[in-house]
Amino acid sequence: MIALANSPLVGHIKGRELENAFARLLHQNGIVNITREDADASDLGRKWRSALSQLGFIVPELDVRQGLEQIWVGEPFTLTNNGRRLIEAETVPGMQECFLRSLSAYYIPSALERGYNVPEFSPLRHTLATMLELERRTGDNRLNFLEMGLIVQLTSSSDTVVAIADRVLSFRQARLDAVSRRQFDREALDLASAEHGYVVGTFRDYADTNFRYLKATGLVQSRGYGLSLVPEKHLFIEQLVVDTGIPDSDQSYLIALCNGATLPTDNRDTAQLVLEDLVRQANLRGIPFDLRGRDLTDRRLSGFLSPQPS
Repeated sequence: MIALANSPLVGHIKGRELENAFARLLHQNGIVNITREDADASDLGRKWRSALSQLGFIVPELDVRQGLEQIWVGEPFTLTNNGRRLIEAETVPGMQECFLRSLSAYYIPSALERGYNVPEFSPLRHTLATMLELERRTGDNRLNFLEMGLIVQLTSSSDTVVAIADRVLSFRQARLDAVSRRQFDREALDLASAEHGYVVGTFRDYADTNFRYLKATGLVQSRGYGLSLVPEKHLFIEQLVVDTGIPDSDQSYLIALCNGATLPTDNRDTAQLVLEDLVRQANLRGIPFDLRGRDLTDRRLSGFLSPQPS
């Protein structure tokens, strides 16, 4: 995003020549590695343009044939409000908040991605709710790499979190009972490949990408070969998952995506609850902290106390 913002390509990354220029820009800034200088890398530029558009960091180009109005969000491929905030973020929590607002605003199917035959849902909330259900059932919210790759990322709003947790726990037990876990993993991947028609590597690649996105929000952390919820943010996650509403129109979805979603802690009362919980956890860990006499309008008291998206 910084490389793009500091280049003349802002708003001009469509078309083979410009897509190739965008890919070269990413290469020059050490973001991707293009091995041959004379090779056409326009496909790489298109992939990055698509990802940044779908995440709401640059303005997506809308299909007017589907009743969408470009004026809702601005000139295609320019920086969005959330994209500018990401560029300007000076701390890791600041960057994480931008990704959190992005992924909280992201729904499928949507005006940008209509090719899903399921009711509209938030993949972020869906995954976090599954982890909370695992915690309710086992006392532990961890989710392992293959559990993501072979189960969770293949589910949608058509699947209940209870049913997904059932499948995860059954898979986990079968793996524990296997004579050879390495062979079990191989056979599970081969079976999924035959069932869904993807090469084995696809399940791993997408699981890796999904893990990276989840960690980018700051709500989860690495744990062995999997993930678990960040304990200090448990209450915030519960509040986020409770919000099961969906955008009421294509226009409201696109505007929220480009601005970044409103978070539970943008509400003062919820922010107060989360802050009090953080203080409680700090005190339990032997870090005394007293809110009395402090100005609670100072967002430095908590990484979650953030202004409304502009």
